[in-house]
Amino acid sequence: MSVDHVKIGTIVSKHGYKGFIKISTSSFNFDKLPDIKHLFIDINNCFIPFRIDEIKSFSDNQLILKLSEVNTEKEAEDIIFKNVFIDSKSYEPIEEKSFFYNELVNFSVYSNSKKIGVIDNINTELPQPVFEVLIKSNKVMIPIHEDLIDKIDKKNKIIHIDIPDGLIEII
Repeated sequence: MSVDHVKIGTIVSKHGYKGFIKISTSSFNFDKLPDIKHLFIDINNCFIPFRIDEIKSFSDNQLILKLSEVNTEKEAEDIIFKNVFIDSKSYEPIEEKSFFYNELVNFSVYSNSKKIGVIDNINTELPQPVFEVLIKSNKVMIPIHEDLIDKIDKKNKIIHIDIPDGLIEII
């Protein structure tokens, strides 16, 4: 049976010496994990389930977790920089504008009720995460910011964005 997974972030460091880990979440307006008991860590292209013992919120985009199977500094170090996923059936956003970045890949982008392109990728490597939008075969980077997102229609895979003046005219 195939299980759909939603990437929630990446393990960025250990936290303390008893196996706690710090996860940088790849989300927007997402302040806590749903009530889940397990998460999946991508280890050698396999989704390995881990049982969650404890969740502590660290900041808006970071969580501190204790996993049952990770009890030492060494075990925590072994999973640093691994991607973390949850079962997509476990995730239902609380707010209309809540989402994990990778959920919006391939969404059609509308501005002023006109389709302007498609989200090709989400770049989180920059100081400010951006949508990489294909517009007329050119890739345009649009900052992911609450003030720029008007509406997200997940059912129809459409996002309405208030594009800053002059951004599209330069292509």
